[in-house]
Amino acid sequence: MTRLPLSIALAIVAVLPALGEDVPFAAPPPPNLGQSSTYLASLGDIMGKIQLRHIKLWYAIKSKNWELLDYELGQIRDSFENAVIFYRNIPVDFIVSADKPLIALQEAVKSKDGAKLEGGFADLTTACNNCHKAAQVGFIFIQTPTYSPFSDQKFQPTQK
Repeated sequence: MTRLPLSIALAIVAVLPALGEDVPFAAPPPPNLGQSSTYLASLGDIMGKIQLRHIKLWYAIKSKNWELLDYELGQIRDSFENAVIFYRNIPVDFIVSADKPLIALQEAVKSKDGAKLEGGFADLTTACNNCHKAAQVGFIFIQTPTYSPFSDQKFQPTQK
């Protein structure tokens, strides 16, 4: 008879995540007691920012704009770091899978290796999609951009 209450409790615990957020690790940490409330960007907002930078990264790769590439990679890394800081329950494996292509891309920028850039970009895109699938939002599928929504930005490097 003591197994029945335990079974019911385990069933309730198993169902609770389904009642929560759509993305298992999108819930921000609870605020500390006594801490003033501050704005916290949603995980979706952080990821949307990364998606825009992903597009810019591709056009910087195509234009071989090394300075812009370095800048956009730094911005993407900062956004991923913010996601990890503010949403601490993102599985470490997902962070590592995104970090490896970012490191490879940064090394390709330093060596100005265009072939490695395209491979690193493909790996980063794959890491994004794998994370989306694991987070149960696989319908957010990232691909190589086919056109730039940034008609107001010149991607070719400026001549010095």
